[in-house]
This record gives sequence, C-alpha cells and structure tokens, in this order.
Amino acid sequence: MVLHPTHMARTPYLFHFQGQTVAMGEPRFLYEINELLLKAKQATRPTFWDQAYLVDAAQDNPDLEVAGVEGFAGFAAPDDYNLLNSVGCDLDREDFWTAVERGVFATAQWPVGNAPLFMPETPQWLANARAWEFDPILPPDGPGSMGGWARVASREGAGQPVGLFQLTDPDSFWVLGSADDLDEVMNLCRELGRIRSGFDQATGYLDDSARYSCLALPLSCRHALEEELFLVGVDVESLFWE
Repeated sequence: MVLHPTHMARTPYLFHFQGQTVAMGEPRFLYEINELLLKAKQATRPTFWDQAYLVDAAQDNPDLEVAGVEGFAGFAAPDDYNLLNSVGCDLDREDFWTAVERGVFATAQWPVGNAPLFMPETPQWLANARAWEFDPILPPDGPGSMGGWARVASREGAGQPVGLFQLTDPDSFWVLGSADDLDEVMNLCRELGRIRSGFDQATGYLDDSARYSCLALPLSCRHALEEELFLVGVDVESLFWE
C-alpha cells in the first residue's frame, strides 16, 4: 500500500444537495466565497468555529444564548474570518456558479476616460474547487447503505489534500478526495481493518466510471485515520460536529 504525500494546493470543497450548496475548506476561501455571493445579492449562511463551541456550552447552560444558531440569540458572529468553517446558500450547483459569476462581475473596476477595461475573472482557486452532489442511489462498495456523494468537479491525480467531513450522520464521516487518493485511502482502511475495529466497515461509493467518489467510515475510525494520513504527509482538512 502506497499513499502519496500531498503536493497539490488546497482548494475549497463544494457540496450540493436538495437545492443548497455548502462550501468548506480554508477560511480565506470561505470568506471570499461569502463576499462574492453577497455581492450577487445572495443570502448566505456562514458558520463559525466558536458558534459550535457556544452551542456545546449552551447545552450545559440553558441560560446561554447564541446568535445565528436556532434556539439561541445574544452572541454576534465573530469579526475574524479565520473562524469561518462553512458557507451555505439556497442555490443548486448551476445557480451557485451563476451567482459567483455575478459577484465577480460586481467587482469590476470601471475605467476612467480612455483607460482599458479589464474584466475580472473567477479566482483560479475557486475555478479549481472540487465538488460533490449527494446522490441517494449512489452504489456502495462495502457494508454501508446506498447513497453517497457523487463527484461532479475534480482535479486528476494522486497527492491532493483529503477531506474528512462529518456531513450527514452523527456516527460516521466521509472521506473526500481524488479518485486516485481515495483508492489509496481505501487500501489503507482494508489493511487497518485487520488490526483495528471499525475499519472493516469502510465503504466506497462508485461513480459512473467505477472509481470511488467518496468513502464512508464509522466515527470511531477518525483519529486513527487522521494519524495514519499525517504520518505519510497527507494534507487533511476536516470538520466534525464535536
């Protein structure tokens, strides 16, 4: 089993489902995505790391109120964009990109006099974003149930960052990456399944070309997988509910 160390740059992760889009990844990317959508007059739902902390605290202290979280009010969203962990909007994949283009156009600097007009372009890091759309009938390769994240935009090759995201279930998480990287992660999970509990439940979800679009694992596998990937130099981006 060979895992390729990460040598490609990070880009955002886009998830499309039920007429919505959620972006995850580096806060600096999320901030720019949020700004572009706002420039396009599109409402957004940014979430922040300290919101999750305050919700946990509120469960222990019913008198605590958290702004921006259903059932709580009183704490403003943080000013530091480095605390962003996701940006959501009520747009499907096509409408999301239309709104991004409108936002990019809104940043155009109109020339004075006879100066040339330079039209802005979608930033390369956003144009290169990897994206998945939830498909309830995506076939499993393993013991998991039907339905997973079908890759709809990707970059080819191994050595890309790998995402570990808890998206749909409190007891499991998803592994997102290129088809080549997911092949290697699945092989790692099969090896770990001989000596560690939970990894024998690893399930891959196949795209139209019979390549893995995503993997699903029990939540109990999280720390062991993060450690194994770290040891071989894989750049892991993660978001969990805890």
